[in-house]
Amino acid sequence: MGYPYRLFHYTGYALIYWILRGEVVAEKKLSRKELLNEPDEFISTTGQVINFAKDNPRVLIGILVGFVLALVIGLGYYAYQSKKETRSHELFQLALRNYEKEIASVNQPGKQELDRLFAEFELISRDYSGFINGDLALLYCGHILYKAGDYDGAMDRYTKTQSTSLAKLGFGPLIQYNIAQTLFATKNYDKAITLFEQFSRDTTSPYRREAHVNIARIYESMGKTKEAVQAYKQYLKIFPEAPDADFVKARIAQLSAAV
Repeated sequence: MGYPYRLFHYTGYALIYWILRGEVVAEKKLSRKELLNEPDEFISTTGQVINFAKDNPRVLIGILVGFVLALVIGLGYYAYQSKKETRSHELFQLALRNYEKEIASVNQPGKQELDRLFAEFELISRDYSGFINGDLALLYCGHILYKAGDYDGAMDRYTKTQSTSLAKLGFGPLIQYNIAQTLFATKNYDKAITLFEQFSRDTTSPYRREAHVNIARIYESMGKTKEAVQAYKQYLKIFPEAPDADFVKARIAQLSAAV
């Protein structure tokens, strides 16, 4: 090989040497002896803890007792809450079966039966407030009061339900729909229409069809026949195969003849 190649070759080795030497000097690596003389942080800390325990046995015992006591209290509270949750579930299921039995009967429940059902759910909602079953019981209190014609009481329960765990568990739309129905029942038409229109625009809402019908019914109640006819026609346009389509068609004919 020629001189220029050898010069380049050796120059490259020299550069690598000086670079590596510079890195070693810059890092200032510790020797094995120096590493052995360095104190171990874990061992040092452990030693300090042991010495503290020897010098302060009462403090150590107090810390251990406090830890065990906190653990026992925590486990006890968890067991108590679990037992209470189980009990609330059992009571709610029992009340729910009684409710469904009365609602499904041929003879609709009278005041006495509704009062009894309300008392069951009211007790659960009060004793297990904050639990999912207690919050559900509050919702059913609203249902029963609505069915009994106590719309103010129903609105009070539905409104309170909005601030419970149910709103975070997907019950928000159901609660809002019940509020809209109660507003309709109390002739608070403007607010009721506002809520029903929100449901009617939501193509994913399970209450969309009922919302359209209720809007038409509200217009009827307000004496706005023309708007009611338009709302019913819009309902049939969106839901041509609705189970009450024949009734709606007949209603459109009756209202149109009265205009």
